[in-house]
Amino acid sequence: MTSLWLDGAAATPRQPLDRDATADVAIVGGGIAGIATAYALAREGASVVVLERGELAEGASGRNAGFVLGGVAENYVAACRAFGAERAMRVFRFTFTNRVLFRSAIRRNSIDCEAAWNGSDQLAGDEGEWQEIAESARQLAGRGVRVRLEPAERKAVYEEDGEIHPVRFVRGLADATERLGARIHPRTAVTAVAPAEIRSARARVRAGAVVLCTNAYTRHLAPTRVRPVRGQICATAPIERRLFARPTYASRGYRYWRQLPAGNVLVGGWRDTAVAEEVGEDDGTSDRIQGQLDAWLASQGVRAPVTHRWGGTMGFSHDGLPYIGKAADGIYRCGGFTGHGQGYAMAAGELVAALARSGSHPDADLFDPERA
Repeated sequence: MTSLWLDGAAATPRQPLDRDATADVAIVGGGIAGIATAYALAREGASVVVLERGELAEGASGRNAGFVLGGVAENYVAACRAFGAERAMRVFRFTFTNRVLFRSAIRRNSIDCEAAWNGSDQLAGDEGEWQEIAESARQLAGRGVRVRLEPAERKAVYEEDGEIHPVRFVRGLADATERLGARIHPRTAVTAVAPAEIRSARARVRAGAVVLCTNAYTRHLAPTRVRPVRGQICATAPIERRLFARPTYASRGYRYWRQLPAGNVLVGGWRDTAVAEEVGEDDGTSDRIQGQLDAWLASQGVRAPVTHRWGGTMGFSHDGLPYIGKAADGIYRCGGFTGHGQGYAMAAGELVAALARSGSHPDADLFDPERA
């Protein structure tokens, strides 16, 4: 079944690429990472061509939960344990910048994507996680982050997080990017890439730089450490009661839910209960995961029928951080977001644009595709 976001979503008519072209930068992938990168480059005056094998935002960008969160999948204390305190803080600040860029792009380009900035709940699944969530909130508040604790519910509320309709955002940003001069061609599958050229069955694009924003599908074009992992979601018909004030991330990111402006309840996750089954490029669903989503809806008293069930293929990295930058083969990578594409994509696009323009960015070392 198609995702709630893609069901009936409008798209500006665009043509496949049917003749050779040249550009300063050629981008493969018309999801949020590819369009964000094109937008950042076009704003700096670069000529850009984007090729997408299907329609814009048909992959993971149109199959996620629509959260725009700061941080990584885990809480800040866990991130410090994984990456070191200094590196973890730099990563969190990068994602905070990403939220600012989201809001700026939506406002500047009048993108109608149901954006709301009411914060997010980080909800503990057990006592150990609650202790980490509480300590994370205290440390981040000391660094100026707007966060408050609600101990009775064992959660932290991050007040600057938000939510969007992801397909409307990507397609609205694509329209804005074209107004800046970029050329975007859907239904154009790339068959081969090189540092200065990309090829489809009918055309080639010569460029000063090539960027792969293909996330879980990068392995079909170039060597990568990105692993394809499936996430599953379902959504109900609208209900009148407002059950959830803001998006919720629970149990170390393995459970998540939100209620849309129209009243639909969306819930996803539970991948940790079927780890081996949720690997690969299958965007379908499974009875095991969907049954658990149904059980959660029932536990919350949601009786509305489920109208949409879908899966999406995410790209996971080896260490939980994305790969953003120039790889050893001379081709740029922008992917491996490990389920947090919207938490990085706008800032990632700015990073790629800076590297293509000047060869440097203050956070490039964090996401170096060749890091150990």
